[in-house]
Amino acid sequence: MSHTPLTDDELEFLDTFLMSPRTPDETMDLEMLDGFLVALAIGPEEIGEEEWLPQVFAGQTPEFSDQKEADEVLDLIRRHAATVTTAFAPKHRENVGEEPLYYPVILEDEGMDEKWRETLGAYWASGFRIGILAREDLWQAALDEDDDFFEVIADILTLEAGHHPEDETQLLDIAGREERLSELPWLVEDVMFFWLERRFGKVETVKRDEPKVGRNDPCPCGSGKKYKKCHGA
Repeated sequence: MSHTPLTDDELEFLDTFLMSPRTPDETMDLEMLDGFLVALAIGPEEIGEEEWLPQVFAGQTPEFSDQKEADEVLDLIRRHAATVTTAFAPKHRENVGEEPLYYPVILEDEGMDEKWRETLGAYWASGFRIGILAREDLWQAALDEDDDFFEVIADILTLEAGHHPEDETQLLDIAGREERLSELPWLVEDVMFFWLERRFGKVETVKRDEPKVGRNDPCPCGSGKKYKKCHGA
């Protein structure tokens, strides 16, 4: 299977199909799919395609126009899954530092909904939660045992609920949501290292001396562009 990341056109094609009338109502969109795949990739144990792939379409079968379209859509999903898994592979974990291992796919609905910023990242966190549920017993046991791990997961799931999972007074406003999204790649790595240490013992990481640069922050190179449009592209 190719590990070549999907192009922007391929990502758009996949999201359009996932959200088309020919898929079940509960089908994941691209953003939710990405959160789901990340949770599976960094979780407590490997989960086979035969288990996770049907969940993308809520356990039902889409109305593909023909076998060629079915093969194309499923190949795109598999390639994206491989890209996510590869991003967190051991050879890449050796290079942990200023750059995150993976930038979550967050869709921006500018022009579609004037209040889109109020739910930015919500679908990604929803997909991540579904990934947790795939091995709910293992995740829940860890959440019950480790307060620090619980707070990391709470920080992620707050994007979905709009407030802390156990305290509805801790609301996430638009500015807080954007800041949380800039932290999301690092939160994901915290979760990854938690499970690696559970499985294999203490994992050495590279200490970051400089402040983290958010995707929407000005690029440190001084170009005047957002980081995600410059050196974070």
